[in-house]
Amino acid sequence: MPVHPQVFLKTFWRLELFPRVFVAMDFGAEYQRRYDQVIAPAICQTEANGRTLQPYRVDLSKSGDSILTDIIEGIAHSQMVLADVSTIGADSKTGKRYRNGNVMYEVGLALACRHPSEVLLIRDDEDRFLFDVSTIFHKKIDFTDTHKAIIDIRDELRARLKEQRYINDARVQLAITALSGGEINLLKDMASRPATTAWGRKSEGDVSGLVSIPRLLDKQLIRVVGEFPEGYPAYLPTPLGYVVAKAVESGLPQLKPDPKPPEAERGGLPAT
Repeated sequence: MPVHPQVFLKTFWRLELFPRVFVAMDFGAEYQRRYDQVIAPAICQTEANGRTLQPYRVDLSKSGDSILTDIIEGIAHSQMVLADVSTIGADSKTGKRYRNGNVMYEVGLALACRHPSEVLLIRDDEDRFLFDVSTIFHKKIDFTDTHKAIIDIRDELRARLKEQRYINDARVQLAITALSGGEINLLKDMASRPATTAWGRKSEGDVSGLVSIPRLLDKQLIRVVGEFPEGYPAYLPTPLGYVVAKAVESGLPQLKPDPKPPEAERGGLPAT
């Protein structure tokens, strides 16, 4: 039974990104050369987090159910999505050029669940672009010049990965500024363990920790992975959560207390 995209994103999506680029493009034989000689080499010349990226293209020989699942998982869990949205023909009645419908569907999924910097659209034509995605940046590629095409795609991928690092750094800082004291203590404790070691809290005892756990779940900094024999839940940090935990563990800015805080902070107004 196929998994609807909305169901997948609400239940199975786990934010882990694999070292690969999901490629959406026409599977016609005439487009195989551009994949083999341009797109795949450009991806393989790109690194993310010290790992060489690999192209990931869903095999059309799979069944309808499995291919939809692979498409959704590929879009959600790849480091980036690259879509060749070049026009593939003309309408027999209107003469208007059109693009591959399956590719545009995958582009829609990608734009719904990924940051725009993680979706790269390329094309080789000057035809009118679809209004719905006309505001999304797309790069013109001359596939007849193989060497230049590889460089253009590779450099664009690298630039977007650099932009992602800035965005991720901003996400980490934003997450830190929204933490309570209890959440900070819990994250420091989590940072002292390996990222793959599950942990939990019994119902009695640490009230502050128990209150902080639902907040960390809502912020997608931790996730439930099971339960311990005693019956309480087991948690693991999400990739973002572990980065935030390590940042908190390394030390927050040290501030000197104000020796004379404002009246409002002391809990009352001046006596009259």
